[in-house]
Amino acid sequence: MYTYYGTVDEANTYFDNRLFSTTWTSANATEREQALIGATQIIDRLNFSGEKAAVYAILYDSDGDLVDPAPTKAEIRAAYLSQELEFPRGTDTNVPDDIKIACWEVAYALLDGIDPDMEAENLAVIGQTISSVRTTYDRNNVSMEHIANGVPSAKAWRLLRPFLRDSHLFKMSRVT
Repeated sequence: MYTYYGTVDEANTYFDNRLFSTTWTSANATEREQALIGATQIIDRLNFSGEKAAVYAILYDSDGDLVDPAPTKAEIRAAYLSQELEFPRGTDTNVPDDIKIACWEVAYALLDGIDPDMEAENLAVIGQTISSVRTTYDRNNVSMEHIANGVPSAKAWRLLRPFLRDSHLFKMSRVT
């Protein structure tokens, strides 16, 4: 059994209430589940802030203070592996609705034929000629953040973005 965010029934309900959901409703049950699995894999490759709930539970006490004595690296690794998906995180016990909806939106994009790898390649295209098949690339163009991060849906990216670790922040320590 594969795991993904939300359930097929929840996704069906979501798309029953979403405008322009033909791609989802015309897919069969196997395709829907495959799309949800693929969407979850895309989401779980992102760098989220905080810790998986299983890791958080062994690192922090009920007041949010680090436990003493600290767990070993092996214990932390075991806790990390005990939770298959990246969510829930921290003190959460459930997956946030925005993560589920992002998963469903990515699944929809995948079912609609959007290939994240092809989209990433297309980010760099600045010119294309049909006759004699010529394509010109600008490898410095990364204007579409969601595509650059492998997420084929802008709506899903907007839902995921608040959960991501800020890549502009870093922790600096001086060791003597």
